[in-house]
Amino acid sequence: MRTRIAPFAMTAVLLGGVAAAATTGPASASEPKANVAIQSCYGTAKNYTSTPGSSGRNAHWPATGTYAYTTKNCADINLKVKATRQVTTCFKATGKCNGWKTATAGKWMQAATDVKDGSGFYIQFKGAARSAGQIAY
Repeated sequence: MRTRIAPFAMTAVLLGGVAAAATTGPASASEPKANVAIQSCYGTAKNYTSTPGSSGRNAHWPATGTYAYTTKNCADINLKVKATRQVTTCFKATGKCNGWKTATAGKWMQAATDVKDGSGFYIQFKGAARSAGQIAY
């Protein structure tokens, strides 16, 4: 009896595994996971208008002396500017800014990547002119 139960049990286990494998698959074959995360992040985007600079001072967002804080919504700090600008992201914890990057009008760009949740930051826009657009972080 023992030898007959084992083959039947093994067959049932194998068939169950095949059925489970057939019913599970990628979350969405048409949309990679990374794209879903990016879309979710951009879905939390806010409109912004920077504070203008003055003689010798760059425009920045948010207001002078304040910081925005990253959220769990996005792994990066993302900008979509209305007019092409040079931007840099500055961090409260280190007091340092990353390098200047070009933000092209109407296109999302990563102003900073792999930023820890809860990090204080502000964005500088090269030149005194205000900047407007969307930001997701």
